[in-house]
Amino acid sequence: MTQTQLDRRREQSAAAKDAAEKARSAVTDLANRLQTNADLTEQQTLALRNAEAEAKRLKRSLKTQQRDRDRLAKAHQKAVGKASKASRRAESMDDKYSKSVLDDLVQREKEKDLRAAGVTSSPAPERAAATESPARQTAARTTTARAAKTASSSATTRSASTARSGRTASGRATKATKATKTTGTRTRRS
Repeated sequence: MTQTQLDRRREQSAAAKDAAEKARSAVTDLANRLQTNADLTEQQTLALRNAEAEAKRLKRSLKTQQRDRDRLAKAHQKAVGKASKASRRAESMDDKYSKSVLDDLVQREKEKDLRAAGVTSSPAPERAAATESPARQTAARTTTARAAKTASSSATTRSASTARSGRTASGRATKATKATKTTGTRTRRS
């Protein structure tokens, strides 16, 4: 073999080694990229699962909040109704109290005027009881105020409706009606 043939074969061998080295380097690079890709896929899959779980949790939370909102809206509406009813009831009680005070005042002025005119009239039995004890009038006002406070609770709805008629379930007159009768207010008789 000649020198040129040896040089040529040496150069071919070196070129083949370089090509093999480049091929190995490309294989290693591709293997690294595949591993990186696999790791990234795994991380993103895990992130997707976490995001899906979070989305499910948020959907459940939204459903729960919607249920709570509906329940609270109903409770609010019911409370507004109760407050309105209690307010009307308190107004009614106040009107009744004002009317009884006015009746009492008119009766006193009438008696005073009749006495001043020299005409004597015997007070009705109800009026006599009312003029004897102002403490009973105060008790009637206290009872009326308590009735207005308790009117808003649902537990006293039945007792409040029977108190309007002046009777309990057993047919006896309630304390509020007795106190009202002793203050001298005129009660309607059917």
